[in-house]
Parts: sequence; structure tokens; C-alpha cells
Amino acid sequence: MGVYKIGRSPKSDIVLTDGSVSREHAELSDAGDGRYSIVDVGSTFGTFIMREGDWRKIKQAVIAADEPLKLGKHQTTAAQMLKFKGSLPSEPSSREPAIRRLAAILAADVVGYSRMMGEDEAGTLAALKACRRELFDPMVQRFRGRIFKVIGDGILAEFPSVVDAVRCAVDIQSSMLNRAFGPSAKAITFRMGINIGDVIADGDDLYGDGVNIAARLETLSQPGGLCISGPVFDQIKNKLQLDYEDLGEQTVKNIAEPLRVYRIQSSESGRKLPS
Repeated sequence: MGVYKIGRSPKSDIVLTDGSVSREHAELSDAGDGRYSIVDVGSTFGTFIMREGDWRKIKQAVIAADEPLKLGKHQTTAAQMLKFKGSLPSEPSSREPAIRRLAAILAADVVGYSRMMGEDEAGTLAALKACRRELFDPMVQRFRGRIFKVIGDGILAEFPSVVDAVRCAVDIQSSMLNRAFGPSAKAITFRMGINIGDVIADGDDLYGDGVNIAARLETLSQPGGLCISGPVFDQIKNKLQLDYEDLGEQTVKNIAEPLRVYRIQSSESGRKLPS
């Protein structure tokens, strides 16, 4: 099974959205005989296993698939994390059983976020908050979307229409050019990816391959750019007058089949996007 990285970062193999989970929290691997090795990789709030009725903080341990495990304050098991590999709700749901539906998913991630936080944490947080308030969130609402998850510098939104999702992303990226936010007038740059596919709805949260593929597409885009999946391209190519670059089939982490990927090079008004 290899080694799965666990954390809040959208780039993690197993994403946990609980705020007590570090962006890069732990690694999980097969230890044989139905057991797993869990290694804390320098998390802020620690990794714990249950021993003799008490939570014990560990650096590394071998655990059974169904053995209670706690990352920060998030309690789970190896079996649960592997079942929903890619994206997990922040806590087990006590509501109705999860349902599936088709949705267009927009994944956005701030370029250079860790560096910016290291240089000026307060200014960076203020700039990102201003960017969302002034531009990102209103634009998502304008195109009938809904932000369903924010993980540090990562934002995930769903749209009932893939055309609206792409228009929203292109308009945001076009509007971000030469713009600064917050008291420190900081530039914020996003990478974005859009996929349309089957998602699992659990309350207000969504997860599954439909979400995971959008997050992987985002990592393929240029700063300020946008990558879309083949199914998205098929639905919008005759509806939106955009410039497209075919990147061919791309292999991305934890997605079994290669993805056909396209890069959008300009907005409908002809304004160029990074490519």
C-alpha cells in the first residue's frame, strides 16, 4: 500500500479537516499481518494510541486496523482512514447515511502560503481573509456555488453547473491579477483545478474521488492558472469561448487511472491566464 501522508493539507493522501490536525501530521503504512505503522512527523498537537484504557502519545507505533487512534483531537482508526482515503469528514457523522450525487468541484490553493506565513503570519491571514470577503466568496455565490471546506490555505467549492464553476474560477483568477489585499496590501495567488464527478455528501461536507481529482488537478496548474479534467472539457468546449491547452494524460497521486487534463489559457474576454 506504500506510505500515506495524513494531514489537513489538501495535498495529503488522507485529508483530515479537524483544526487540531497539523497540515503534515503523520504517515501510515502497512506493517504486515493486518497491522499498520503510524509515525508522527512533527505534528503540533501529537498522535495518540489507546493503551490500558489511556491515551498515550507516540512518535511511532504499530496498531491494528480497528484500534482507536487520535491525531490531535480527531479520533479515528486506520481502517476508517483507508476506507475514505483522500478526504475525511472532520468527525464521524451521526446524521442520516451519506448519499452520492454529481457535482462540479473547484479546488483552490494559495501559492507560497507556508513561506508567506513564515514571513508575516498576521499580515498573511488578514490578506487571505480580505481576499475571501471581497472577491472569492462573493464570486462563488454569484455563480450559485457553495464553499464546503476550508483547510488553511485550501478552499473547496461545489457548483450544480460545470459551466458556472469554470466561469467562476476564470473570473476569480482574472480579477486577482495586479490586486492586493489586507492592511499590508499583499498579493494572493491561487492555483485552481475543476472536476465533475460523483461525490459523497455527509451533512455539509463532500468527499470521494470527485473531490480528490479536483485537488490533484489544482497541483498541476500554474500560479494564477486553472486546470480542468477531460469530463469538464467535454461539457464546456462548445459553451465557453476559452483558449484550451491539451496537456494529455497525467498520472496523479492516489488516482488509479491517468487523467486527461486541459489548461485554460484565457478568459472569455481574452485576458490571458498563466500557462
